[in-house]
Amino acid sequence: MKTILLHIHDDVAMQSRMQVALDIARTFDAHLTCIQATTQFVPITYSALGPEYVTTVNMSELHESDDLFRQKIEAHLRQEDVAWDWHAELGDTASLLIQNSALADLIVLSQSNSEEHKIESPLPITGDVAVHAHCPVLIAPASQMAFDCQKPVVIGWNGSGEAAQAMRLALPVIHCSSEVHVVTVDEERTEFPHTQASIYLARHGIRSELHQINPKNESASESLAKFAHERNAGSIVMGAYGHSRIRETLFGGVTRDLIRNSDVPLIMAH
Repeated sequence: MKTILLHIHDDVAMQSRMQVALDIARTFDAHLTCIQATTQFVPITYSALGPEYVTTVNMSELHESDDLFRQKIEAHLRQEDVAWDWHAELGDTASLLIQNSALADLIVLSQSNSEEHKIESPLPITGDVAVHAHCPVLIAPASQMAFDCQKPVVIGWNGSGEAAQAMRLALPVIHCSSEVHVVTVDEERTEFPHTQASIYLARHGIRSELHQINPKNESASESLAKFAHERNAGSIVMGAYGHSRIRETLFGGVTRDLIRNSDVPLIMAH
């Protein structure tokens, strides 16, 4: 893991995801690339006879705000022992991160609650990026101020291609962890399905423990989160599910619930 993309945006979780990204970069001696979507505005015409436009937005103030925020973050990064660079571009934030992910090993984002629409909240882009990025995405809770790669890892396994992709792309973090738990949340008491995941990990020199959870009075996402807490896990690795460019509000089941509510960092891939 040598190239990490960090989403730059002036929200309440910026310091959190920056610290997470820095911790991972130090662990792997990786390069940090900061991706900032700069302010853009499409003028609105109000005259059918001419090119007159109306707006109450002061664009110079917005650009100045972007520049000041960049200076603030760059000043912080200069004090860190991590190599970094900066890409400021016009465009949709999710699209820019996806475009830049082709030659990246990880994207670091912050968890967003799609039911909240506050200016200071992290942008609700985690679903879009996790499904369409060319590398895994780490989604950090806003309260997460560090990332310990040696903590146990929980792999949410359901035998799908997305789960396999997430596990394969997260191998660098899994290699570093002190324990690896491959967990199936079996709501229908089906046959134990995750031996193939354990065999794959073993071929990479990684010992794993297999677990099958049969939830009774809780959801699959609650069961997986509870298990992660019991093992003091540093992250949950799982597949991101989606078949179109949609927001996480339209994701189903475990993916949707954990993207919104997990207080353990998620490492996801599609």
